[in-house]
Amino acid sequence: MDNLLCDESWLSDPSTPEPFPNFRLNIHDDHVEMSPAMDAATVEEAISIDLEKESCFSNHGDKFIEFLVSKKLTDARSQTVQWLIQTRNRLNLSFETIFSAASCFDRFVYATICNEWSKWMVELVAVTSLSIASKFNEVSSPSLEDFQMEGLNHMFHHKTVLEMELIVLKALEWRVNWVTSFSFSQILVTTIGMGGGDIMMNRITDHLLDDLCDLKMLAYAPSVVAVAVVLGFLEEKAALEEKLGKIMNLFGEEHKVSVAKCINVMKSRNVEEGWRREVKSPASVLQRGEVMNMNIVYYVENLSAIFQILRSGGSDKKRERDSHEDENRPGKRGTIVTSN
Repeated sequence: MDNLLCDESWLSDPSTPEPFPNFRLNIHDDHVEMSPAMDAATVEEAISIDLEKESCFSNHGDKFIEFLVSKKLTDARSQTVQWLIQTRNRLNLSFETIFSAASCFDRFVYATICNEWSKWMVELVAVTSLSIASKFNEVSSPSLEDFQMEGLNHMFHHKTVLEMELIVLKALEWRVNWVTSFSFSQILVTTIGMGGGDIMMNRITDHLLDDLCDLKMLAYAPSVVAVAVVLGFLEEKAALEEKLGKIMNLFGEEHKVSVAKCINVMKSRNVEEGWRREVKSPASVLQRGEVMNMNIVYYVENLSAIFQILRSGGSDKKRERDSHEDENRPGKRGTIVTSN
């Protein structure tokens, strides 16, 4: 059983009788409940661990945006996030589940060698990412059928999704405790003891959802986005200068420069007339003009051949990607199973 454990960092020994203080926020029903504050040493340790985790992931930065553009996945990624948000509203999932699912989608797409992404492939990865995130974050995860009831044009057989989960988890090396802008914002809010309580956290969360939908925000690490948003609300409330300093002192100079750039991008976006994350009707989220036939379930064979994974790291991964893109991707084979 030991080989099934995820290789994650622990803030304390799992066998320790006293549980680690819960700095996460309890968020359901569009309502945010503040958690008790942590001491300074615990906060610094939590931030240090999250920054270390974040440094291991490459699904942010200009290269990632260029990758999405080159694969013609920008619209698909935006529509996937829209579907995740709408599904959260419908099934009353936690916000952390949605941010984690989006991170899973981004990381897997970036680790995959595909010259062409069909719409069914995007939908399958979206459903799989949400299923994985829900199992990790929710007390009781909805069924795969519940996930696929609205907003998609394909309903996948549960065996297909379960097989895809294994492919995704292996590609991500079983690391599912992702750092997201939402999770990082929770630590920051706990650190500075922001006033405004639940109302303020709801506004921060809403801003982060806008950022999740904005392709330009993918240029920045989740921690940078979180800090930029929290700092923006502190300035709005004319908070004490020491609270601003308390946050910035936790990061290096490079991080501070990135935060400043991110804040400027957010401000320029906010002054754009009419900018707001788009709200689509459920049936048009991933493919306009078509409605899913609920009587057809898609079972896809040979998924591992369709979604080939980059195995190398660093510059070797880039060379491996370039070499594979000159080859033809294996043909997609699918069997449609009609449900009774």
